[in-house]
Amino acid sequence: MAGSTKQQASAAIPRIVDARKLVQRDQELSGIVPVDGLERLRSTVESVDGDVHAELVFGRDLNRHMVVEGKVSCDVQLLCQRCLQPMPESVEAKVHWGIVWSEEQGKLLPKDLDPVIQEGDELNLYQVLEDEILLNLPMVAYHEEECVPRDKFQFGDEPQGEEEQRENPFKVLEQLKGSSDKS
Repeated sequence: MAGSTKQQASAAIPRIVDARKLVQRDQELSGIVPVDGLERLRSTVESVDGDVHAELVFGRDLNRHMVVEGKVSCDVQLLCQRCLQPMPESVEAKVHWGIVWSEEQGKLLPKDLDPVIQEGDELNLYQVLEDEILLNLPMVAYHEEECVPRDKFQFGDEPQGEEEQRENPFKVLEQLKGSSDKS
């Protein structure tokens, strides 16, 4: 966007912004989102490795909607669901928001824009960026390579002998039913 101003890439981007003012100036924000400001992310993953980076461009689209485009990225450690050991995962979320002030306005946005509601003059940028990261985490995390030997998994029938050792939990009920039939 021509004539836009850019914030230094290594600095922390602001937590609270007024999207209207940033759109009016065709503002670019590029920098770090402090991990200590992302409680939900920290409680969801094993750890966040390094910084969370965000690049956002505020402006208007051809239909004059207030929009934000860009990306947010970070490296995290997730718990492998096979071996229960931490594993690295790189997360990158594309941002394509439409800034609105109510749910009704959000419903009027084109389908390609994700509505982001700004309450009053303040938008909590960290919260919205954290939402994007959380939505882009894998539903189930596991190592690509075989981290648990296949013979540790049991499929199908149980090995012979174990079945005889285990007592049928319904055997007592069967005996009780049998004794009530005789009455």
